Amino acid sequence: APRVGIPGTPPAGPLVSLVQAGADAYNKGDIAYFEKMFADDILWVDEDGHELNTKMFCVNFIRRQISATPKRKMTVSAIATGAWADTGWASFAYVIDDGVNQRKGMNTTLFKKVGNDWQIVLIHGAINAPAVPH
Repeated sequence: APRVGIPGTPPAGPLVSLVQAGADAYNKGDIAYFEKMFADDILWVDEDGHELNTKMFCVNFIRRQISATPKRKMTVSAIATGAWADTGWASFAYVIDDGVNQRKGMNTTLFKKVGNDWQIVLIHGAINAPAVPH
């Protein structure tokens, strides 16, 4: 019988590398990485209903995250990816830890191919927490 629910090694490939590179840039405070990776028409939606719909808002949001005190560290796991033509996706679990609190969740990111590079056009994040009524 097939074994279900046992995570394997993520497939090698450019989108797996980009997920890890994004976590590394977050941990290093490398805002230039995100300025390069975010497409001009990016949309970022999280489970709490907030939506960032321009590159400027998304870059500023990440800037606040990576410059927060206490310093936050992101780790990623359970990376799954796929690509078709000039479109790709990555899904992964994340933990953001500031030494006091941990935020755990899932993220799905859509990419578009621009020349030989990939850019992020959509980020959807969902924190593992009860829903908050509006």
